[in-house]
Amino acid sequence: MNITQTVYKGLAALSLDTEALHVVVIPGWGGKIASLYDRRRKREWLHVNPHLPYRLPTYGADYVRDFDAGGFDECFPNIGVGAFPVAPWERVQLPDHGEVWALPWSVMPGDDHLTLAVHGVQLPYHLHKTVTLRDNVLRCDYLLANPTPFAMPFIWSSHPTFAVHPGMRLEVPARTVHVQGGVGAFPVAAGTTVAWPQAGGEDLSILPPRAAGRAAKLFFSGLDAGSVAVADPADGSRCTLLFDPTRTPHVGVWMNSGAWSGIPGVAPYYNLAVEPCIGADDSLADAWAAGTAGVLPANGELRWWLELAVT
Repeated sequence: MNITQTVYKGLAALSLDTEALHVVVIPGWGGKIASLYDRRRKREWLHVNPHLPYRLPTYGADYVRDFDAGGFDECFPNIGVGAFPVAPWERVQLPDHGEVWALPWSVMPGDDHLTLAVHGVQLPYHLHKTVTLRDNVLRCDYLLANPTPFAMPFIWSSHPTFAVHPGMRLEVPARTVHVQGGVGAFPVAAGTTVAWPQAGGEDLSILPPRAAGRAAKLFFSGLDAGSVAVADPADGSRCTLLFDPTRTPHVGVWMNSGAWSGIPGVAPYYNLAVEPCIGADDSLADAWAAGTAGVLPANGELRWWLELAVT
């Protein structure tokens, strides 16, 4: 893996390269992975939102309206805006999509890796991410530390948004899926758990036409294996996300098929977010109440990892 300094869309960045992949990381923008480019197939896997400029965010900014620019962001310690659910931080208000995506991360390049680190603003945690690139596999190793004598519930969600088109497939080794919410005529009602992938009279794993005009947030739990893939039957290419399901037990999916943009005055667009995560809800309070939130032990730490394999 070669690591070089570069500029990406006007922002200071680092380029990670092998013969198979080109990856761009922006430490100043939450450690965002802005590009995952397959050199062999000449394919960019990550979605780029053409309606939002690349600019560094400020803490507490509106992610959906102003900074949902595509790429692979980190969401921690929450997703939905809301109050922290337990003492001694129960009055702390957490911002849209969490804290860390909007913070600058320190960066420590090594010979064969890149380590990024960030510290909490409203909560006293330390989060490290070590990025390595070997041939066609991008790997992120995470270390989360709690220096306090209080346990800390959290949600962590990877947030890669993929550049997709109708007919591509979402491959998830699960038998059921929970539909948290939706926009437009999604064939399954919000708040229900149904069979996967056949439900509502269709195969939900096949991305529908843009004219479908629908979107939904889905959560998968009880996975049969620690993998989920975005596959293109047209050319056989695929991006497989690999993880340890005992440490990362959930997968969130935002399936937007021409129904939603979140940006005033901008027409709905088409993309797919596939999010291995800890916590099966966008609300930290609801995940805590349901028993799916992660818990960072007092004076303790947690480790997990995520790989994106491009073939």
